[in-house]
Amino acid sequence: MKFTFKKNSKNCPAEADSFRSSLLQRFDEANLRLQYKCAHWLERKTAYLSRKSWITILFCFTVFTGGYSIYLIVNSLSGNTTKNITITPITKPTNAVPFEEKSIQLNTAISKTEFEKIVCFRRYIDSLGRSPTGKKLYDSILHYRPRLLDSITIVEHYYYSQFKN
Repeated sequence: MKFTFKKNSKNCPAEADSFRSSLLQRFDEANLRLQYKCAHWLERKTAYLSRKSWITILFCFTVFTGGYSIYLIVNSLSGNTTKNITITPITKPTNAVPFEEKSIQLNTAISKTEFEKIVCFRRYIDSLGRSPTGKKLYDSILHYRPRLLDSITIVEHYYYSQFKN
């Protein structure tokens, strides 16, 4: 009887975890194959080098990397207080095309007729959202104009704030 209450869910977290681990395992195998191929390519390219040339290459590598590390340490500990990176202000190019943006004038008053039109539009949108036949149109309007209802609310608050002052 205890097996009858077991859920047969296809979205089991254990299956998702096993898929994720198998995917990571595939990436790991691909990485190892790539490392193996690169190692063999490097072996083929350096197979003709003698022991003396390997020691010379190792000595040059050690001297150059050690010298550069010492240079960086001494340069950072020296009393040089000037910064290598300079900050310059961004300037507007002289040949830039000016954009004529209309600034929002909040000093304009909203007339009662304009406000009534906005309220009627708000009621229309709300009735669309409540009716099953208008729901598709309501969703379409909100999809293409996502901030429309927010803008209507802001205009209503602005209209009401005209009378508070």
